Amino acid sequence: MTLEEIRSAIKGSKKLPKCVAVYDKLFKLIKDGEFDDAGKLPTEPELAKIMEVSRMTLRQALALLIEDGIIKNIHGKGNFITQTQNRYNKGLETLKHPIYSALDLEVDEVEIEFRLETPTDYTTKVLGRKSPVVIFVDRWYKYKGEGIAYTLSFVPIETITEESIDLSNKDSLLKFLEETSYQKAKHSTLNINYSTAGNFTAMKYNLTRSNKFWLLEEIIHIKNDFPSVYNKHYLPLEHSHLSIERK
Repeated sequence: MTLEEIRSAIKGSKKLPKCVAVYDKLFKLIKDGEFDDAGKLPTEPELAKIMEVSRMTLRQALALLIEDGIIKNIHGKGNFITQTQNRYNKGLETLKHPIYSALDLEVDEVEIEFRLETPTDYTTKVLGRKSPVVIFVDRWYKYKGEGIAYTLSFVPIETITEESIDLSNKDSLLKFLEETSYQKAKHSTLNINYSTAGNFTAMKYNLTRSNKFWLLEEIIHIKNDFPSVYNKHYLPLEHSHLSIERK
């Protein structure tokens, strides 16, 4: 049954189609935050049992939820919530880490590696100065052992010195990049692009089968002169959403 057929049935009959009733029940459960923090719905057999309906009726309701952008189906993994009031309180308009604002899956581990490099024409351009040393930082965001997003950061050595970051301790660098840089930032610029280079760029992990990514290029200023950090965030389209609240 298509959405238009369902709507016609609603107009022509006082009896609500079963799949619409299931849609309403699931929507309320999602809105009330009744499912797990990772936003994953129970399996279809489990949901059909909870809703006390057939698998066919359940799938019709799920199809409507997908059509309305409330959930999305990730092949081989199941159905995930994409829009709930309690799950997405803020979007990209707030000055905080965009990976956590835009990913639909919960990050339960961040893997970090870094290396010290001499500056290139590219790092000089994005950092606004020719720093004697640039720290290249790779961060892989993971859920249940699988890579789900990736960030490449360029940090000038001046930032490391000014912020007293201990490079012998990866946690010190990670905390700065994940938290402190946003807490202390005076302003930032976020450019949204589309990329098909993510799996190649992310190197260690195959983040998506489709090879389609949002690329968020982020410049963070802790002081007003030069950028303190330049980030390139790669988010697979099937695991993420971009939301900006306008007033």
